[in-house]
Amino acid sequence: MVSVAAVTPKTFKLKSTMAALVFIASALSLNLQAATCEDIDQPKCTQELSTGITMSYLEAGQAGGETIFLLHGLTDSSRSWSLAMRELRAAQPDWHIIALDQRGHGGTSLPAAEKCADKPEACFKMSDFADDIVAFMDAKKIAKASFIGHSMGSFISQEMALAHPEKVNKIVLVASSNKGLDNPVLRDYVLKEPVEGAWKKALDAKGITKPADVYNALPSDADPKIEEWLAKFWDVDPVANPELVKAIVKDTAQVKLGTWIGATKALLAQDNTERLKTLSVPTLVLWGTQDAIFYKDPDQTGLQAALAEAAKAGKAKSVWKQYGVTALPASGAQENELGHNLQWEAPKEITADIVAFIKTGMPTLDLYRADAKQMTTIVTEAGKASLVPAN
Repeated sequence: MVSVAAVTPKTFKLKSTMAALVFIASALSLNLQAATCEDIDQPKCTQELSTGITMSYLEAGQAGGETIFLLHGLTDSSRSWSLAMRELRAAQPDWHIIALDQRGHGGTSLPAAEKCADKPEACFKMSDFADDIVAFMDAKKIAKASFIGHSMGSFISQEMALAHPEKVNKIVLVASSNKGLDNPVLRDYVLKEPVEGAWKKALDAKGITKPADVYNALPSDADPKIEEWLAKFWDVDPVANPELVKAIVKDTAQVKLGTWIGATKALLAQDNTERLKTLSVPTLVLWGTQDAIFYKDPDQTGLQAALAEAAKAGKAKSVWKQYGVTALPASGAQENELGHNLQWEAPKEITADIVAFIKTGMPTLDLYRADAKQMTTIVTEAGKASLVPAN
């Protein structure tokens, strides 16, 4: 310690300079620490939740700004929103943008096996995902936010708006439906085969049969060539950036079977048809014409009808917007047009619609479609959007 008598103008100046340097270094350290949450290729931040989950997430922008949550789909992670998140950050640097790894996905923990292994779907209900988000918001002191959800994330966004409307400004549903109940893709091409088909047989042959062991197993325990299978049958998108899809395949391969089983079964039990008629939160739906999971009919027609009932009852206005122009081919697989993963395929365009909707309550009036000759190129046709407003 320096005594008062020893503090000369020279030493005072030196101490002041050192203090300033320490302050600047501390500030830089804080900025660097914050930056690690801003990019998918850096370590993510984590938050312990009152629900027992340790949540991994990306975070960017101004903490006091408009808060936007980005919610991914089944077996995905925050990487699903990485390109769109960068576009959003550039378009609205004053917004507070958070992309979550939801329970059992990405870097976020599985619910405890001792409580969930016997019946995983009981721990992956849409209300369970929403409870995690509420706990996260409480921990971060976020009073209200808008939610942008893709596929499964769209059902979680619906759950937030229906069960916790006081915490929700607006929702954007990307590749959504009014229900997952008995969805043929989830039922036949995920759960029945391979999860409860080839994968179960392979695990049985290895003696991995106890519920807790299956719950904590990886798909690679059942299929050593899992990344090849995912790239051929699951994480498939001919329009999206190939490098992004490759990275997503590697992430998906690390999602444990407890999540595959629990979240798929929970989605197959979800039916919001009646609940959506009471929706009180402004809603935007974005759908690609070659969505091979949630079809035009019955998924989009069912969703439109439910939202129209909410609007008719004076609850909330909504608008549905189509991406692409070419219908799903007879093969049932996306081939040459925008489809299920709009945020992978058209991150800049989806950002334009999100920003417009959050600010004005309407998306852009532009039509976005894949270029027939160069599918990874998105064509904009000004003023030609196909919209279905629910007034």
